[in-house]
Amino acid sequence: MILKKRPHAAFTCGIALAILGFSAYAAEPEVPAPATEPAAVAADTPAALAEAAVAPVPQPTTRLRFNRGLYKPGIERLRVVRREDTGSYIAGQVALNVATTLIAGRLSIGGQGFSKDDLGGVTPEELKDDPLAVNPAMSELNDALSKVATDIYRKRAEAALATALTDGSTPEEIEEARKIQKEADTPLLPGPWHLVYENLTGTDELFRLKFGAELGRPGFMRPPLECFYQSEPVAWTQWKADNWQRLREERAKAVASCTETLAAAPEKRW
Repeated sequence: MILKKRPHAAFTCGIALAILGFSAYAAEPEVPAPATEPAAVAADTPAALAEAAVAPVPQPTTRLRFNRGLYKPGIERLRVVRREDTGSYIAGQVALNVATTLIAGRLSIGGQGFSKDDLGGVTPEELKDDPLAVNPAMSELNDALSKVATDIYRKRAEAALATALTDGSTPEEIEEARKIQKEADTPLLPGPWHLVYENLTGTDELFRLKFGAELGRPGFMRPPLECFYQSEPVAWTQWKADNWQRLREERAKAVASCTETLAAAPEKRW
């Protein structure tokens, strides 16, 4: 009887072990497959490439050429003209080495036709390296008017290209016609950028800020277009207060005024 029960017990144990093994395999969690592409590859997707394709391309611009004209070196910086500068000029107007000589390339004899606005003056020491002292005709005004010039010269290039495509021009001529000039034909000439004393006599320290510019080349049959701005007379201490804040405010007004005046010039004047 004992020998007959042994095979049955072995068979039962084998079945139990098989069931346990199957259960253990079924309970084991599945491991996710590794990603086939790194995240960095996403940058090369069609959507990313399309977005890069529509990114704005810098367009050519036309700048106005700064020309000093008849003015002597020094017109590029802010100048302060004081009462004593007039006295120095009248006393020694033929001495060309006077520090406050005329800013324009002309000299009146005997004081005839002389104006305090023609005096060169001196740049304040504390503003010698400050962008605030730069003549706006070389910076902000030039930037603003260059936007106007760019629009005008772009239209001219479009018209020239349309003509070149229909008049039998060579490929080289067509390519040349489509180019937009980098520099305008009409130059921008500066006017004085200075603080000028208000009264020759008295003890007040009032100064006006004066600025001007011209659009066009002297000597044309038509004179250049002009703009001129001057502030109200303000005490010298107010000009210098708060790191020349009043000067910064008046500078912005001067640039806006001249931009409005010169930007209204007919396109044929550019």
